Amino acid sequence: MDLFRIFYKWAIAALFVTWLPLITGCDKLLDAGSPPNKVITPQVYKSDSLAQAALIGIYFKMMENFGPHNGYMSRFPGFSCDELFRTNTIEQDQPFLTNTIPSNNLTIWFIWTNTYGYIYQCNDVVEGLTGPNSITPALRNQLLGEAYFLRAFSYFYLVNLYGDVPLVLTTNYSQSARIPRTPIDDVYKQMIDDLKAAQDLLTNEYVTTPDYPTARVRVNRLAVKALMARIYLYRGEWANAAGSATEVIQSDSYQLETNVQQSFRYDSKEAILQFMPVSNAYNTAEGSMFVPIVPNGRPAIILCDSILKYMDPLDKRKAWVRTVTVGGKQYNSPYKYKLNTGTPREEYNMVLRLAEQYCIRAEARAMQGQLPDAVNDLNTVRKRAGLPDLTNITTQTQALVAVEQERRMELFAEWGHRWFDLKRWPAITPTHPDEKRIDEVMNALRPATWKTTAVLWPIPNSEIIRNPSLTQNEGYN
Repeated sequence: MDLFRIFYKWAIAALFVTWLPLITGCDKLLDAGSPPNKVITPQVYKSDSLAQAALIGIYFKMMENFGPHNGYMSRFPGFSCDELFRTNTIEQDQPFLTNTIPSNNLTIWFIWTNTYGYIYQCNDVVEGLTGPNSITPALRNQLLGEAYFLRAFSYFYLVNLYGDVPLVLTTNYSQSARIPRTPIDDVYKQMIDDLKAAQDLLTNEYVTTPDYPTARVRVNRLAVKALMARIYLYRGEWANAAGSATEVIQSDSYQLETNVQQSFRYDSKEAILQFMPVSNAYNTAEGSMFVPIVPNGRPAIILCDSILKYMDPLDKRKAWVRTVTVGGKQYNSPYKYKLNTGTPREEYNMVLRLAEQYCIRAEARAMQGQLPDAVNDLNTVRKRAGLPDLTNITTQTQALVAVEQERRMELFAEWGHRWFDLKRWPAITPTHPDEKRIDEVMNALRPATWKTTAVLWPIPNSEIIRNPSLTQNEGYN
């Protein structure tokens, strides 16, 4: 059964019919009530509670199991570059550790199909709330804004993993089943359009409940601006990137935690957006993957030596690295999240946070030649890390090298930042004009297996078979 037929089956019976009873059993902030067992899609948008359940169902599904927006973006892009490694060998991870992913790889298929699943669900909410509906206007704006954000968020990861991807904006199976790949620029344009619509619909306030009065687990306007800042940065729109980041930074809604151990807690002051856990098995997927159950146990996933090589001995972010000696050998693993079980419930999936906004603005300012301002932003991040201010940066190249250093130390093992950064940055010492930073790094790290075409993952072969309009990325069969 092909991808879009799966989506069609999901919608035809009822919108999230099988999910709604599950939603009611999780944390109350994600509880939309107990609707009837059979709800057809048109009825959803005649009821405030059902419409809210439809939107909440997207968050719930994203966090229900390990997946594209719950751990996988920290794990597999990290394996694909100079960030993460394994202490043992398992079949699922090996192709990413050698950049030799076959087009029939189940992980890249799982990420593709599930991300399009989220997009389909967002499309349903968008169609339901932009068509005839009976939803309270304020609630309609909130839910529609969240759906636009989550759709843009999902497309951001698709294009950065796979390149050109089908731009599906409808739930109509007959229209979407044979959509070809859309150029990246057009997909990014849609992301920006979605985010501009979202910012006009949302406010800076978070949706909360009396039980969770400070939770930041539903999208607000500032989360939209934070994602816009990132997308503008990736597109080279420096002024827009700096402007969006500045709005978030100057909102006074967020502060860098002076104690880095607090940065990834559920009540982190620097959290712009978090996804709330819904599984009883773990707090976060990263904590479950990176932290061994046995306190002194050998971690399965460790940090590459090159990260620690570049970490200043004074850097307080060493608290984000777990070091243990097993059998006379030292292992260093990600430790931003400390908990590998479901209780106590103290860590949420950190999606967007303030430190990234400072890094975005620093890079955007450096690219515009605003070096003192760029250095000030980097020094803000460094101060929290207990490091001295940067001085004697007089060239754009020096500033951008400093940006890479801070982004690497601040954002490691987090949402694929390192992999995506290496792909978008030019080489420091290029041997030809178009060479990217990733070729410098990966040719040194994996000279036997690295090929430039590995910057994109393959389009799942099963999807190409089912949709003749799809084409494969260069370098894959």
